[in-house]
Formats: sequence, C-alpha cells, structure tokens
Amino acid sequence: MQVNVGESDQLNPMPVRMSRMQDTPRKAEIYQAAERLFSRQGYHATTMRHLASALGIEGGSLYSHISGKYELLRTIVLRASEQFREAAREVLAAGGRPSEQLHALMQRHVAIVVESIDRAVIYHHEWQHLEDEDRALLKRHRDEYESAFRQIICVGMACGEFIARDERLASISVLSLLNWTYQWYRPDGPLTADALADHFYTTIMCGLGPHGYTSYKEGA
Repeated sequence: MQVNVGESDQLNPMPVRMSRMQDTPRKAEIYQAAERLFSRQGYHATTMRHLASALGIEGGSLYSHISGKYELLRTIVLRASEQFREAAREVLAAGGRPSEQLHALMQRHVAIVVESIDRAVIYHHEWQHLEDEDRALLKRHRDEYESAFRQIICVGMACGEFIARDERLASISVLSLLNWTYQWYRPDGPLTADALADHFYTTIMCGLGPHGYTSYKEGA
C-alpha cells in the first residue's frame, strides 16, 4: 500500500558540504578526540589547545588538517544526521510490512547511537552552536527522518497493523524513546544494541499494535 506524502517529506539525497568521506588516519584521530571533548566539556568550553593536548601534538599543526573548531562541530553533527537519513532511506527501500520496517528502523537508530555515545551527545546537544545556515540544514534532515517514521506508521494504520490515531504523535513518541538512549545506555552493560531495540519495539507495539500483541519474537 502506498501513502502519498508531501514533497518536503521525501527522503531525497541532499548535498552536504563536509570534508568527510576519506579521512586520513590523523584526521580521524582529530575527530575522535573532538567527539570526546565536545561531549564531556561542551563545544564552547573546548579549545584548540585542549584538542592538541589530547592528541599530544602542537596546536598549530592542527590547522594542517582542519580549518578550525567549527569545522569539527559541523562535520560531527551532520555526519550523524546523514547516518540517520541513510538508515531511513534503506529501510523504506527494502520494503516489507510496516511493523517490519518500524522494527528495522528502530534497530538502525539504536545501532547508530551506541556506535558512538559521544557523537550522540553532540548531535542532541551541541547542534545549537551551529551557524544559522547549518542549523536550517539540520532541521530539514531531522524533519525528513521523522517523516520516515510517519510514513511507516501511516501505512500501518491504513492496513490495520497499527492502531494509532495520529501518525505524527506516534512517530514523536517512538523517536522520544529512541533519542534518550545515549543518556543512560552503556556499551559494556547487559543489553546489546539489538536486544535494546527489540525491547523498545515491544514497548511501542504494546501500545501501537493490535490488541493481544506480546513481543517482537511472538508477533513477527
């Protein structure tokens, strides 16, 4: 079953001006150090001197790899944003029942968060230090990502898999549950990322799914 969505809801590739894709080993180390420092100290409280000290290099040598601290923030935030958008595009393209797509997208979301808790902290908190143009771009990315959940839930409502009354409120509820993972999840804890996603999915489906739904394993 197809659902018509507005043009703004489509998950179309959007050019993002990032010096990403092929990081040198040194540049990758710089980004990793920046993620740790921005996450724990905050963007404004972190200086280039802090970053150089964490890497054990002279401050001036950083500028042979990056233009400055803002480049690091922008790239970290928009890389995370693109990871979520790519996950949504792939899940929607793969097809399947709405319940299967919802489960898959929730799994992908949790996996992205736990891949780097520091990056997730920056994505959810330090984005406010982006310049206006980049903040507007991030908002479009986030709106598109939320629209993927709305599309899945809307189709599920239409075919009877979900009993939600409002797909927007339902998608916000799902994302609210997922987005707080970085606040408390510990990779060395008892739950794997997949187990956590299954638990979240079961929790959501107990309210969103048909009466009598019990768990992902039993409801699949």
